[in-house]
Amino acid sequence: MRRLGLGEYGDVTYSKEGRSVVAMLYYRDYSGRRRRIRRNAPTRATARREVMTALQLALTVGDEPGFTASSSLAKAADAWLEVLEERVERGTRSATTLDLYRHAVQKHIRPGIGELRLGELTVPRVDRFLQRVLRTKGYSTAKLCRTVLSGISRWLVRQGGLPFNPVRDTAPLELDRDRTARAMTPAQIREWLDILDADEFARRHDLPELARFILATGLRLGEALGVRWSDIDPDRGSLRVQRTIVRVKGKGLVASRPKTRSSQRVLVLPGWCLTMLQARRARLGVVGGPVFADSLGGYRDRNNVGAAFRRVRTGTGFEWVTPHTFRKTVATLLDSKGASARMIADQLGHSRVSMTQDVYMGRRAVSAELAEALESLDDHQRPQPRRRDGQ
Repeated sequence: MRRLGLGEYGDVTYSKEGRSVVAMLYYRDYSGRRRRIRRNAPTRATARREVMTALQLALTVGDEPGFTASSSLAKAADAWLEVLEERVERGTRSATTLDLYRHAVQKHIRPGIGELRLGELTVPRVDRFLQRVLRTKGYSTAKLCRTVLSGISRWLVRQGGLPFNPVRDTAPLELDRDRTARAMTPAQIREWLDILDADEFARRHDLPELARFILATGLRLGEALGVRWSDIDPDRGSLRVQRTIVRVKGKGLVASRPKTRSSQRVLVLPGWCLTMLQARRARLGVVGGPVFADSLGGYRDRNNVGAAFRRVRTGTGFEWVTPHTFRKTVATLLDSKGASARMIADQLGHSRVSMTQDVYMGRRAVSAELAEALESLDDHQRPQPRRRDGQ
């Protein structure tokens, strides 16, 4: 009898077992072991079809312990999250990324396709799931689910649990999405800042100066809340971005490194922003700590700050404006002033220029040219209303 090679199988043999037909064959798996597959069915043709289907699943799904043809996607997702947890502990992945991916698994992937077996994780099934999420939950959630599923699948491929990544060949999610960045115009900036200045709630939550600070720098909200007075060099007029504030489950607020190496950067501050910060420091009488601290002098929660911005903009013509809109506004303004995509990417802390061009536009080195461009955002330069006689 000829020895089977890896992945090869012998002839199907048949026997009777009561009223059923038993189809059986032997195959050699990719670990070199000889295995048997046996299936019962009412007819010979059905029994053969079932045994060949089982063979295909056995040969396409690897022999990694714990993962077989009948293993669920949910089980694989849990194992993948455990790997991510180890990376977070080593400091190679962000804790917020882990929380975001875990949320996607628990809220969308597990209830949507978590019960699928690995052998059933085909391109059409994954594609239908992602398109359903796109229709019902929107682009951002669908993109997140695609990222997580692709990460799980790539990990399974490396473990021998899948022959290929089925997410790779699914339809792009961007086809029906306008990715043109929506930025504020100079007139809208002034009107929005007027709303913040006039709102008692906004002033109490320190939103007017925080909004101006983000417009002057293009920082992410977590980065802006993580800036400490020691990060600002008043002599050089520069700012060193070296941390972001995140909320980690079970730990509370944590000051962590920015999301990428490119996010750790040095920026030149526009003159009006530096003046504002110096006046703020003198007014508050502080020496150190966060520039935009909470009532106890600690870091502020970006979720709470975002909620405060939402409350102020509700019922106004600026319900579409978020702190992230400020970043897009900065990118669009710098683009209009002739800054290169690389320079704008460095200002925003993007590692890929394509991200800046595709999402934010309509090296890490300090660039005074960008600060000069952002000088135009100084709302204090606008003409003041004339005072009437006797006033």
